[in-house]
Amino acid sequence: MRILLFITGHRQLEEYSLFQRLLSTLSIQSQCDVFIYCNYPGIHPDIVKYYQQFPQRNKQLFLTTQNAGYLRGGVEAVGQGYAMGLFEGYDYVIHLHPDVFMTDDTYLIEQLLKYLNDDTVFLITKSIAEDPRFFSFDFFVFKPKWLSTNIFKEGMYQFQGAPEHFLHDQLVKHGIKYAFLKRFNNDTWCPRRIDDHLKLYHEHDLEKVRQLAREKGV
Repeated sequence: MRILLFITGHRQLEEYSLFQRLLSTLSIQSQCDVFIYCNYPGIHPDIVKYYQQFPQRNKQLFLTTQNAGYLRGGVEAVGQGYAMGLFEGYDYVIHLHPDVFMTDDTYLIEQLLKYLNDDTVFLITKSIAEDPRFFSFDFFVFKPKWLSTNIFKEGMYQFQGAPEHFLHDQLVKHGIKYAFLKRFNNDTWCPRRIDDHLKLYHEHDLEKVRQLAREKGV
């Protein structure tokens, strides 16, 4: 499998170093490329140092002034990646934010292999149980070769809602096949914690993440 981790962020900084340290404990580390896309031009230069800590031979760092704002900036970033041809040739693109730390990849790899050769295009997670349109945007997976149009850019600048709703509506509108990956047993992110299945840790308190890294010896 050719896998790309497409990490989109704004003001996050040390998160990249912690992300890499935790990623180094996983088997997917040796199977993926890493592209970082940051839409905050005022980011501290240390982002380059943290980017360089990733050992992948194929890695790229993109810094841009293009930012459609809090609600649309993340969607725009993925749309720009598509428009720039960054996803071509990959079996899977895993989109996530730099504060969504991967702590175990056992279940993820199992699911990537399960869906590799069928017509499922997106692998989606839930994090608000009571909202069926809330398709988590902090982490999702897709097969770029099955996307014939840039659904991330189409109508994005006019959309007034959350990126999670935008993702849902675009998949439904275009009839794109998706499947759910298990994440939280109760489909609810609150309180923040390592989820039950994908073992993702979306945490803003970096001292907690530092402690986890120390426990893992990285």
